[in-house]
Amino acid sequence: MTTQIAAPPGQFELPLIVKGPWTSAARQLAIDKECLQHFIDYFGKAMKTRRWSPWHDLPIEEMKKFGQRLTQETINLIEGFLGIEEYVGDYVEEGLEMFRNNRMRRHLQLQWGSEELKHGVAWEKTLLHSGARTEEQLEAYCDKVQEHRWTIKNHAGADSPLGVTVYAMVQERATFFNYQETRARIRSEYGLPANPTEEERERGYEVGAAEAFRIVGVDEIAHHGIFLQIVLTHLKYLPEKTLDTMQQVFAGFQMPSLRLIPNARNFVRAVHQTGIHTAERHKQFIHNPVLKSLGLEDDEAFNRAVQAAKLLPEGLGPDQVKLGRTGEFVLAY
Repeated sequence: MTTQIAAPPGQFELPLIVKGPWTSAARQLAIDKECLQHFIDYFGKAMKTRRWSPWHDLPIEEMKKFGQRLTQETINLIEGFLGIEEYVGDYVEEGLEMFRNNRMRRHLQLQWGSEELKHGVAWEKTLLHSGARTEEQLEAYCDKVQEHRWTIKNHAGADSPLGVTVYAMVQERATFFNYQETRARIRSEYGLPANPTEEERERGYEVGAAEAFRIVGVDEIAHHGIFLQIVLTHLKYLPEKTLDTMQQVFAGFQMPSLRLIPNARNFVRAVHQTGIHTAERHKQFIHNPVLKSLGLEDDEAFNRAVQAAKLLPEGLGPDQVKLGRTGEFVLAY
């Protein structure tokens, strides 16, 4: 028997799962197995397609050549991004403690951290070789960052492993967007067209600082992807808990450590002056795409799903419950 709380069942892609008693232990076992495979796939692709070094693979001479063309607003943005990325150590340390008893998540935290550490160095090198900051200024800036400790627990809904994952899913998408927008600014200030020129395409990399933002952006969207997959797996096996956590994180979301970075005032002013990240743009380019990737049409569908999940009968698993794009559930007994 099929009960529709729900949108038409033809919308759903049925997972290959074995029917059985969906106890808490069974759900967690299924989550762990799927997430392990997500990590294995992610790690394999990272090793093959995203191996680069900020000390060896950036077009430094072009940064020097075109650095004087960068505006003060763009320089303040890059310096702010440096400050934010420099808190990666706190993020990794806190995550390792939270995931101490979850081997796969420890591995993901370590791999993610090893990739993220390159981003702060990339912004440091961009500022240095563009002539925007001296080595002494950059050293003093990074030292000042370390005067404060950042914790994800300050963010709404991010006080649990699932909450941290939901937050990371959104934050990585937002970071990718911010870096793409900054890359576009840099290309414009360099006097380049919005899209890579034929010469850039032939040689395989963009000019100067634009390349730094391109290659870091590739990392960030990959990070968004792995956390999205983990959230989707939780949504499949724990719909009520996952939707409730998402609601909390979405409601209080903000980018990390904005108030802690040394140039916070200049950075926030640059964000406002350039308009790279506004509430409207966040909704259009970050929030809405995240919802669609999770299989939901819009906020109305999401809010409907949050409430509908609370009414689901206990004991049903993903072989019996499907979430539709409109936020309604289909039950099949």
